[in-house]
Amino acid sequence: MRINHARSATLDLFLVMQRELHDRFSFETMLLPRPPVPAVAAFWDGFESWAPIVRNNVPAAVAAAPDPAKLVDLIDDARLAAGAELIATSMAAAEPTLMPIIARHDALRERAAAALDELLLPDQYLAPLCEALGTPPTTRTLDLHLVPFAPHTPSVGYLADNGALTGLYVDCNRFRGTTMADSVLTLLAWAHLIETRDDPANLSVELARRLPGSAPYQRRLRVLLTKILVEMLAGNLVRAVRPDHRPCFDVLGSQWRYPRLFAIAQRHWTRYLRGDLGRAEAMTGMVDDLAAYSPRWFVDHIDPSSLAADFYLLEWMAAAGNREAEVRLARWLPQLCADLAGHLDIAIGSELGHFSRMPLDLCAPPLAEFLGGIGTGDSRVAWPGLRAELGHATALELARQAFAGPGVEFGGMAWHPITEMVGRYVTGALPDRVFVDQCFTLEHNNGSVFDKFYDVQDMPTVLDAQARTDVETLASHASTAVRKLFRHHQAQIPAPAEESPNWFELSLRQARPGMLGCGNRAEPAEFDPMRDPLLRSPVNVRRMRVRAPIPSTLTTYRSARVVLHTTLGDIELDLWPDRAPYTVDNFVGLATGSREWSDPQTGKPGEGGFYDGTTFHRRVPDFVITGGDRRGTGEGSAGYRWFEEIGPGPVFDQPFRVAMLNRAGPGSGSTGSQFFVTAAPAPHLEGSYAGFGEVVSETCRQIVLRIAESPDLVVIESVTVTATPTT
Repeated sequence: MRINHARSATLDLFLVMQRELHDRFSFETMLLPRPPVPAVAAFWDGFESWAPIVRNNVPAAVAAAPDPAKLVDLIDDARLAAGAELIATSMAAAEPTLMPIIARHDALRERAAAALDELLLPDQYLAPLCEALGTPPTTRTLDLHLVPFAPHTPSVGYLADNGALTGLYVDCNRFRGTTMADSVLTLLAWAHLIETRDDPANLSVELARRLPGSAPYQRRLRVLLTKILVEMLAGNLVRAVRPDHRPCFDVLGSQWRYPRLFAIAQRHWTRYLRGDLGRAEAMTGMVDDLAAYSPRWFVDHIDPSSLAADFYLLEWMAAAGNREAEVRLARWLPQLCADLAGHLDIAIGSELGHFSRMPLDLCAPPLAEFLGGIGTGDSRVAWPGLRAELGHATALELARQAFAGPGVEFGGMAWHPITEMVGRYVTGALPDRVFVDQCFTLEHNNGSVFDKFYDVQDMPTVLDAQARTDVETLASHASTAVRKLFRHHQAQIPAPAEESPNWFELSLRQARPGMLGCGNRAEPAEFDPMRDPLLRSPVNVRRMRVRAPIPSTLTTYRSARVVLHTTLGDIELDLWPDRAPYTVDNFVGLATGSREWSDPQTGKPGEGGFYDGTTFHRRVPDFVITGGDRRGTGEGSAGYRWFEEIGPGPVFDQPFRVAMLNRAGPGSGSTGSQFFVTAAPAPHLEGSYAGFGEVVSETCRQIVLRIAESPDLVVIESVTVTATPTT
């Protein structure tokens, strides 16, 4: 399957609007001002009406339309017609803002296309691709759209017409060079598998025949194995051209999410890709290895609480004089450190992506250069390269500085000590046991540092048990092998002689059920493929926990009134301390200067009232005025995030309501200093922003309307606060 470079301004616009209105991280640059005007916000209503029909694909008509106005005429599915009207209208409304931004990336696209043509030569990749997929050679060509902005995740996708794939798109701003080539080959492979699904030699068809079963875990196993094999194939084909390429399955996480399944694929499929093994032999080897245990063993995520319980229980027994526990811990520790350090390395690379909108001129030259490199494409891909170039110690020190300084706003306060800890470990300043203990106990803003790939729901229970020396609870979460050793220790009888695992079997990838460090507390019999009681149960879904940045202190008020003294007159705000106590406390603190803040223009601690001298940098007649950004660009903050109090009941059914701005929708935890006042009812904002006050006086309301109509910046010269704290 070949590619043909294509360009569609309408597709560019469609994808960037999807990104902006729903699938953009709060730390990424904001291309559309928030809150969106009603005409632009209607895009999401249209998109949601399409979703059940087109699923994850984009209708080919979007790319075919020469402009948004023509989209409706090209949609031939009646079920999509109403949504197309909304989408076309909203794209036309956003076009003047977004198209100049998109146009600034034309040179990037040209470079990306040239790099891709150099890396992906059909004569080199087509034959091995088709052979590995078990499909006949094809002359089929798909349009490839290299776009500067796409919804994340996954930043790639397909175009389809009545179920048939017609093209694909890749975000060439996020994925660059060999990583972009890897992504394109992965998309081509999946497209080829979909189009040849009636061929009995098709990889996914063959896996369904070799690994039969309709239970949820059996189906999930086949999907994941196909995904891993396709990703390994794509990475291998790129490596054939660029041996230094680090495959996407590594930097983007597949091998970390499913280490047991990945190990089996790597053991056999890699040998086939190298030419050391036939395809049929590799498939047979994988199927034989998978038959040893229930699919659940390979599909469920690692439970780090079991690793922690094994570690702490062995430490406790060793301290009590148990020689066998000491030996097992010493044998396991190097491999455990390697597994945990590898996970944290990927996590640090991911967290460094939070600096994409950071003004580099506020940083010292070495840090600015480092962050500039990290911001080139996906940080998860850039980080390993920079680490290799600079050396572990230097790269980790720069990462620590980034988290401790400009990164504080986006969780850096937590990642700063984590990165410092990893740096001390790789330089030999931290013993293995201390490193492991800190890996388990240190937390980032959402909890356990292992939540990106592992199931961390039981970590608080185990850590609490460790703090209380509750060895029974630790034993209940430990692996079977450690639990047995603990029971013999309690009974003061020697543990029976057991076959010691090889060193490589102590890794998360190679461990068997029940073994020390296997990352699961269940008995081995529960993973018997013939007797697994949970085989037909729904697949266990790992749920990431997102914790709102709730402050540790709160000053509550019986009443609070704020007067904004602007160059067009005074605006009196009646705040709602009962409805939004945290938000009112934050706003009052910033307005009076009693809350610490940092100046986004200098990066240094601010003095006095935050809002003094700021402007209403956004003014939209009949809609909204927005202020609270000392940079005046809509990208600034007070240097921290704030708890987002979106309460029940209507707020924006009436005009002149005051609310805090967020950068990426409700739940993004991106509220800080920016606020807005509506100039008209705005029901489309309901449930998305934290309302905390209103403008009551008619005189003040008229000033709001004048500001909204003003062609010139309106300055907030000073702020007067009258607030009565509760006693």
